[in-house]
Amino acid sequence: MRITTLSILLFVLALTAKAQPTPKGPLAHDLVGEWYNLYVHIKLSNGAVMEADSANWEARLQIKPIHTFFQADGSYYSEYRNLQDSIVRRPTGNWTIRGDSLIMRQTTPQTSTMTLHLTIDNGVATFSGLIDFDGEGKDNDEYLGKQRRKKATNL
Repeated sequence: MRITTLSILLFVLALTAKAQPTPKGPLAHDLVGEWYNLYVHIKLSNGAVMEADSANWEARLQIKPIHTFFQADGSYYSEYRNLQDSIVRRPTGNWTIRGDSLIMRQTTPQTSTMTLHLTIDNGVATFSGLIDFDGEGKDNDEYLGKQRRKKATNL
């Protein structure tokens, strides 16, 4: 059997690769599942405000409420659907909980990290913090969002 430098390198990388830790704790347990947007309020650093709720979401944003799927293994994905119900954007990444903060590390379509304060009460999650909503590279836009857990259906 011939051992190559490449096979040694791949073996060493496999041994040293650090897996994403599985989120633990009551808040992490409560977050696992499918969620959809109820409300969003964003105040940009220039003072402009963008707000939508379940009554005006589609008219205001021209998309259906976003669905986010938090998996028990620490991965997540969100589905953005147009008004015809076709997926137009599907960011994915990893999440974890630190204290009362949700840390989301998006890996596709581009990389970014968001840290949001999180509370969950009666099936409604409230997320708040500073994000880069306007894409200028600074987490200086105030974000407040509410999502409801989608009820499981038993077939």
